[in-house]
Amino acid sequence: MRKPGALCLLAVIPLFAACSHSSLQDQNLPLDQHLAKLGYRQGETVKSVPYWYVDGWQYLDKSHITLGQGPGPAYLVEFSSPCNNLDNGSRLSFSTTVGALTKLDRIVSIDFAGIREACLIGEMYRLERIPKEQNGT
Repeated sequence: MRKPGALCLLAVIPLFAACSHSSLQDQNLPLDQHLAKLGYRQGETVKSVPYWYVDGWQYLDKSHITLGQGPGPAYLVEFSSPCNNLDNGSRLSFSTTVGALTKLDRIVSIDFAGIREACLIGEMYRLERIPKEQNGT
């Protein structure tokens, strides 16, 4: 008989071969302004993000990325410590045992030279879309 813990699979899922970030972004821009440029504001804390909503990412700074693009939900990921490889990364993957990203899971950044950095998730937030008349577009 198998133990319930043995049924959990470690899933390493590549997120993207090409990312949608720019290393030229202003590192000194406050988080709320980065989000506003993308048409979002930070919402409530979430405990998990189902992996099927992780369909793109945007680099904000060494401590934050957004997940999700297009018409579906978007999320803000805050790392527990700065992740130095993100602004040079070309691919991301994550590992989880529960089928969703959760606090304390890791997002792995793999840069153009193949150097890997595992970034521990500290908090995650739902992103709320700002109506176009409010964000100046």
